[in-house]
Amino acid sequence: MIKIKPFKKAKFNKTIQIKKMFDIIYHNYDKINNIISFGYDRKWRKKLSEIIINYNPKLVLDLATGTGNIPILLVNKLKKLNLLGIDISNKMISIGKNKLKNYKNVKLIKADCQKLFFIKKNQFDIVTIVFGIRNFENINNVFKEIYRVLSLNGYLIILEFSKSNNSFNFNYIYKFYSKKIIPLIIKSFYKNLFAYNYLIKSIDFFYKNVNLKKKFKQFNFKLIKTIQLTFGIVSIYISKK
Repeated sequence: MIKIKPFKKAKFNKTIQIKKMFDIIYHNYDKINNIISFGYDRKWRKKLSEIIINYNPKLVLDLATGTGNIPILLVNKLKKLNLLGIDISNKMISIGKNKLKNYKNVKLIKADCQKLFFIKKNQFDIVTIVFGIRNFENINNVFKEIYRVLSLNGYLIILEFSKSNNSFNFNYIYKFYSKKIIPLIIKSFYKNLFAYNYLIKSIDFFYKNVNLKKKFKQFNFKLIKTIQLTFGIVSIYISKK
């Protein structure tokens, strides 16, 4: 269970809080991510999409799909691909649907990624999670569900923030930027910083308390490769069922 939540005093569970948070910040989400990452957010997603394209999948499930950035990158390159994107936020999904309104081979739906009971087992060639794994209340349930819906020898590919492997100076600058500069940028878009305070804290909490490599092994995935990007502040994990 991931203890960090967006609303500290709220009584409802993390899953509901995450939905509420993204339903609040959805309208500037892509723009802000691009600004605060100096454009690297797009580069990281593009790198992930290139890896997926090399596998030439026919059916992909994108969990925590958000505003549909990964689906767009994939369907523009893989014309025969069918893709299902799932997210718990209605508002994020609405933006994604608008972006992808001309693509008949993409379906975006609002649902809880921890409960994929409506999907039959052994279906998807690839399941992806991009900057979403740390937002799930019960990661174990997510891994169980992914294993169930993946086809035999299917791939789970995750892109997530990680601990930088670079020098002390870079780590210091990164922490200073995250805690001091990013809030100033966010204030120009939102009066309340709760969402990005949560997102920054969740990154730090996640890589200190959750070992993804152990999670793959725990749920019978074979970790094939880990690719570190931008001094290791984000990593791509490629695993196989």
